[in-house]
Amino acid sequence: MTKQPIILAEDIHKWYGKFHALRGVNLTVNRGEVVVLMGPSGSGKSTFIRTFNGLEEYQQGRIEIDGIALTDDLRNVETIRREIGMVFQQFNLFPHLSVLQNITLAPVWVRKWTKVKAEEVAMQLLERVGILEQAQKYPGQLSGGQQQRVAIARALAMQPKIMLFDEPTSALDPEMVREVLDVIQTLAADGMTMVVVSHEVGFARKVADRVILMDGGMIVEEASPTAFFQNPQQERTRKFLSQIL
Repeated sequence: MTKQPIILAEDIHKWYGKFHALRGVNLTVNRGEVVVLMGPSGSGKSTFIRTFNGLEEYQQGRIEIDGIALTDDLRNVETIRREIGMVFQQFNLFPHLSVLQNITLAPVWVRKWTKVKAEEVAMQLLERVGILEQAQKYPGQLSGGQQQRVAIARALAMQPKIMLFDEPTSALDPEMVREVLDVIQTLAADGMTMVVVSHEVGFARKVADRVILMDGGMIVEEASPTAFFQNPQQERTRKFLSQIL
């Protein structure tokens, strides 16, 4: 099967004032591929994936999402954002809306779906993430793991081509991490293109096609999970793994 690039990032640079946050980062992600980004805090991982949907501006380089160039043109940005779902550390759910309302809001407003269609899709997605029975509850009545699964369902409701996860389990209690990772694993098995910022080694070994180490705003190492964890080539990677394994 020929590889079809869906995310193309070339020579991406970003500065915050004088701080050079991204230093010429290159990444190609193919359709259906799962890439896990690892690295110490402040290494540029989250900043980098946020450039894919225009949440972070970059000052130099080129990004294309499914053939569309990410430029200053707001129409391009809006088109790209419709194709990318994103899940953050914090669940960012609307506390005054029920679970069902949280999920149907964007499809009704942005995709112009009928309420009936949006609710039907939302219920299917809640079943898919294993919390169908929570549909009428409010976020405050749910555990952290359940809230994060609602956030995933909400992102999926827009039927994106790509899912970005920015440390989706870092705000969760340890026993809730598994239930969220299981959902992400199911998406991977279904062929969803995903870029995941995570320190969950077991998850990366099982689900990733490639694991990448970032440090100092650059990609230090990029390899298959087996090569990355068992035979890292860079001293920086070995040091990082010695601290998390």
